[in-house]
Amino acid sequence: MKVRALLFDFDMTLVDTSHAIAYAMNYFARIMGLRAVSYEEVLSTIGIPMEKSLRCLWNEFRPEWLDIYSKECRPLEYERMKLFPGTEEVLQALRNRGLMLAITSNRRKAKRAVRHLGIDKYFDIVLGLEDVDRAKPDPYILFKAVESLGVDKDEAIYVGDTVIDMETANNADIMGIGLATGPNSAEDLKKAGALMVLSDIKEIPNILTCDGFLIVDEAKVGN
Repeated sequence: MKVRALLFDFDMTLVDTSHAIAYAMNYFARIMGLRAVSYEEVLSTIGIPMEKSLRCLWNEFRPEWLDIYSKECRPLEYERMKLFPGTEEVLQALRNRGLMLAITSNRRKAKRAVRHLGIDKYFDIVLGLEDVDRAKPDPYILFKAVESLGVDKDEAIYVGDTVIDMETANNADIMGIGLATGPNSAEDLKKAGALMVLSDIKEIPNILTCDGFLIVDEAKVGN
């Protein structure tokens, strides 16, 4: 398979946002008089739309909460999010091979988060829920990405850390590669349809030849 483009999820795929979001969510809880939530609870909600995350954590949701979180808590989140080790080196290596790169995220204002971390220079396109009205696992965001990049579906790979990401890839009929860096186990990602599951983003260049052909590592292949 000749690969021309890699599409990436954002949270817990390129960036460790787990502790940042947990801190921001608990700040939100304090100012809103809600119960404190654990790191594990927050981790389980990363990757789903914000309104669903809030509902999962507190069993209720009010539309005004989105604006409050954005204004009061999002800056705290940005201060604490960190790229996974090796992320920039991997992105640069992929660019050096002539591959096109995109981010497709269920995050609102994804472009702002990407710019904050200084990695926007590596990406041809960044799509979030400010750009599409259907959240993953609906495949529309992947369709929009490949169309914008001018590649066919069978020339793209989608890399993500959640079952939702792998379901999205399957729904789009795009090859999904799982990263076991988020809330879901390697086994869960395989069951959700990942062709392969990698333990670290630094492994990605190793599954592609210098001219972009996919190398299938049987030890990492799903059943």
